Amino acid sequence: MILKSRLILVVILAVMGATLHAQDIHFTQFNLAPLTYNPALTGAFYGTARVGGIFRDQWRGTYSTPSFYADAPIIKGFREQDWVGVGLMFYQDKSNAGYLPFEPGQSSLIGTLTTGGAVFSGSYHFSFDEDRNTVLALGVQGGTLSRKVEGEYQFEDQILNGGASMDMLPEEDSPKSFLDISVGLTLTGKVEGQSYYRIGLSTMHVNQPAASLLSSGSNTGELPMRLVGYGSYYWDVNEKFMFQPSVLFQALGPATEIAVQGMVGYKIPKESVVVKGGLGYR
Repeated sequence: MILKSRLILVVILAVMGATLHAQDIHFTQFNLAPLTYNPALTGAFYGTARVGGIFRDQWRGTYSTPSFYADAPIIKGFREQDWVGVGLMFYQDKSNAGYLPFEPGQSSLIGTLTTGGAVFSGSYHFSFDEDRNTVLALGVQGGTLSRKVEGEYQFEDQILNGGASMDMLPEEDSPKSFLDISVGLTLTGKVEGQSYYRIGLSTMHVNQPAASLLSSGSNTGELPMRLVGYGSYYWDVNEKFMFQPSVLFQALGPATEIAVQGMVGYKIPKESVVVKGGLGYR
């Protein structure tokens, strides 16, 4: 019965595939950057501290995103089985846009938009039993991010009319700063032995900050909320192997994205090390 339930869950996670259209900060190997999509994952482990990082390079430098984080379960909560986690996450997302002119002899223009900064997160993990078999976590994340432009940009009205643009960008040494706040919720439950499931929901950019760089024109709206749903199952197969399928869905305005991955791990008990490898689709 337990094996049948595991297989059903694996199939459900595996078939949830689709296409993506989003370009907020995101990674195919999302499990390596937990604080980028749900602040409730802050301190969501049994240990002293956790440090990690990831780097994305898409289309040969068109998009490049390094991200680093550190978090820890620091103190007990109001009850013996509860605990509080704190964390820090940094990222810098660069995207390049090129303009290829219609007229011969004109040079192409390339501009770079950089968004990034550091955000702090805190979470409270509420255990439903003394053995921490089922844990509900609530997390909050916040910090000041900034955006800046470098290089040259051409707007649509400049291309069509050949004159000045109605939209004005700030100088390169005048980045736009804004406060970004996110909230999240996760539920983790042990199944048997070291096996467990985890599902979560989060709302990133919950305050919908005014993040536009434009000082005029019609495109000075707020950054829309990013809604994220997440599910993962850690299957402790035996003393040597583990298997972890995961799925993540997120929506930002009219854009949606889904990422599916499956990781197989080989345990080296004497070294307390697990070597993992697998496939991901986004």
